[in-house]
Amino acid sequence: MGNGDIEFSDESDYSKEQKYSIKEIILRHIRKISDLSCKEFTGGYWEKKPIRTSTGIMFSEVYHGDVREAYCNAIDFLIDLIYSMSDETLKKYLEDYENYTVYEKDKEGKENKNFREEKKKEEGKEDKKETVKEKLRLKRITFRQINIMFKRMDFWKGVESYNE
Repeated sequence: MGNGDIEFSDESDYSKEQKYSIKEIILRHIRKISDLSCKEFTGGYWEKKPIRTSTGIMFSEVYHGDVREAYCNAIDFLIDLIYSMSDETLKKYLEDYENYTVYEKDKEGKENKNFREEKKKEEGKEDKKETVKEKLRLKRITFRQINIMFKRMDFWKGVESYNE
């Protein structure tokens, strides 16, 4: 794999004999978020590499994923993992700033599973660069709020693999 590639699975960590608590799974996911955070937050791009062949030169194209979107997706997954365990302060934050609720509601206040897609259609397409930049800013703040909740709840108490 190249330097900019993102890898989220390590089969050796998840063997059939090893069992992990939800807190250990969350901690492993946070470590992966940390790995993403150490990379430059670049957008996705294609890179052409010349390859010499017996008949001349060919070009190989390699796609480098958007690290910003990967980070945002990782935070969204972390929210999904911890939501049921989170305190009211974090749930209120997620509702206010992430528009995160268990069930989305439409204009009339009824549950609507397609609410986000319908909302996006209403708003129209925004400038993607600005949207990703703003989304990344919000996800970083959300990650801080999640960590504050962990501290507030003494969440990591009893997790062997966590050492302060």
